[in-house]
Amino acid sequence: MVRNGRIGKVKTIRIGVGGPAKPCGLPTQALPDWIDWDFWLGPAPERGYNEILCPKGIHNHFPAWREYQEFGGGQVADMGAHHFDIAQWALDMDGSGPLEIIPPEKGHKGLKFVYANGVEMVHGGEADCVFVGEHGTIRASRGKLESDPPEIVKTPIGEKEWRCYPSTNHKRNWVECVRSRKQTICPAEVGHRSATVCHLGNIGYRLRKQLRWDPAKEQFDDAEANQLVSREPRAKWKLV
Repeated sequence: MVRNGRIGKVKTIRIGVGGPAKPCGLPTQALPDWIDWDFWLGPAPERGYNEILCPKGIHNHFPAWREYQEFGGGQVADMGAHHFDIAQWALDMDGSGPLEIIPPEKGHKGLKFVYANGVEMVHGGEADCVFVGEHGTIRASRGKLESDPPEIVKTPIGEKEWRCYPSTNHKRNWVECVRSRKQTICPAEVGHRSATVCHLGNIGYRLRKQLRWDPAKEQFDDAEANQLVSREPRAKWKLV
């Protein structure tokens, strides 16, 4: 609907996901004898065991290692990988990305990504993905789609309008493409570009300064930020 101009020129996108990754300051606990902690850490920085990172026994939750910058990207990357991806898709930016990252002075919401066409994507919003255009607003969440005015999402996509790649099951799509050699609904570069947006957000929050990003060269205009684009793995995990 966004790609077909239903809301006119897009002005702002708001992405309603949780906060960025934070440094891990958890205390070291006694290591259970059945955990290979060195292997669990992999290429991440060495630190002591804590059951919040690697829970004991059977559990029914997502382990919180993903909240810490040594191991994951916080909710900015966790759910952000899904919702920033939708925004890139709607903007037809799957092969590129934002040019500017503008973090707030404090807090864990409000960081802005600015695209070459002037569209601002803001981290934080009332729904998973909110598209604000000159003719209306679309709010898209899992299992819910609404708009102002309501007619925007109630009008079916026409035969001559742009349509998404039809896919209702990612795993089945992957298997079908293995057999047919057709491109999957989300090629590797698209996944990379979506993950990149999440990392850009985390770096912006971490440094708290405005940054310029070159999506072609995949470099910042800032030496300190470029040091965070990749991380040196522990010696035994280096690729040779």
